[in-house]
Amino acid sequence: MKTKILALGGVFLAAMPDIARACSVCFADSDDAVSQAFNWSIAFLMAAPYLVVGSIGGSLFYFYRRAVVKREQAEHAAEIQLSWHQEENGR
Repeated sequence: MKTKILALGGVFLAAMPDIARACSVCFADSDDAVSQAFNWSIAFLMAAPYLVVGSIGGSLFYFYRRAVVKREQAEHAAEIQLSWHQEENGR
């Protein structure tokens, strides 16, 4: 019974090829607004993961560089700080 239903459905789709088209832009012209919208949406969906990963990586790099600069400034400030201790003087 299952085979007969699938065969009947195949014959039905073969008789009406407009219904059988699976691609949403196959029936549209290349200059059609619908096909242009599909092309832009595909481009956006392909670029979105790269933008997300790139922004996360960029922010991690920015925070790392900022931490290195702060650490260098703190080390430089510690070197410049002059303090006089009685023990070090030897008097």
